[in-house]
Amino acid sequence: MSRSDRIRPKGKIRRIRRKKAGEFRVWAGRIGKGALSLALLASLTLLGFTAHEYFQRVAPLNVGEVSIMGCMNVTESELVSLANVDFKASLANLDLREISSRLMKHPWVEKAKVKRDWSRRALIIEVQERIPQALILLDDLYLVDRHAEVFKKAEPRDQLDFPVLTGLDTREVMERDKQAVNLVGQALELLGILRQRKIFTPRDVSEIHLSKQNGLTIFTLKGGIPIRLGSGGLADKIDRLEKVLPDLQPKIKEVEYLDINYPRKVVVKMRVPEKEKPRKS
Repeated sequence: MSRSDRIRPKGKIRRIRRKKAGEFRVWAGRIGKGALSLALLASLTLLGFTAHEYFQRVAPLNVGEVSIMGCMNVTESELVSLANVDFKASLANLDLREISSRLMKHPWVEKAKVKRDWSRRALIIEVQERIPQALILLDDLYLVDRHAEVFKKAEPRDQLDFPVLTGLDTREVMERDKQAVNLVGQALELLGILRQRKIFTPRDVSEIHLSKQNGLTIFTLKGGIPIRLGSGGLADKIDRLEKVLPDLQPKIKEVEYLDINYPRKVVVKMRVPEKEKPRKS
């Protein structure tokens, strides 16, 4: 190999140097960005720690008050007792999730949102109460909410102007038996349909009997007349019921029962007058 072949051209040398310089700048840029990110993270961590220490040590940020919103059936004093807030504690040091969990142990409380109001040094509690839809007769009389949850025993102070669900066993309801929950859900669906009606409404219903074999049977408030609905297609069945009810009103006392558990008809069974009943031999 000649000497001229061993000597690299100057242009080629410059290209190699430029390439290496470019690679160096890329790596330097990456290292610089990484260092900047680490510095920023360290600064934020230090700032958070400093703020936490500050809020814990500053006496004026102790809990000044507890404000409760959304109470209708549960009293504020009951919720304050359940929240069990230490007014000497730092507002910043309170476990809001734990407080919310304690509040939801009250049978009326479906949801509890807890937050801080720094300007007032206050703990704000927003409660969403359960909405009762019906009563259910088990070993005692209980309230049922919109999720088919049996949530508390009925008391004289509670609103009790609801139809009563009957026919189910206490154990299967409390243990959330699938068929039992389905039947309670159908009863609540039925009441929701009746709230939209004008001819036959929840106020016309005294009892809804639930049966795993026969489905739903309504008993009217006036006269206690059974109306057999069965399961499914409830809106269509109520449509058919409302078509025949106006014609039945003049002789409603003579009706023994109505059966709507058919595809397209309503069966009306009339009472047999005492004098027309066949005598037993």
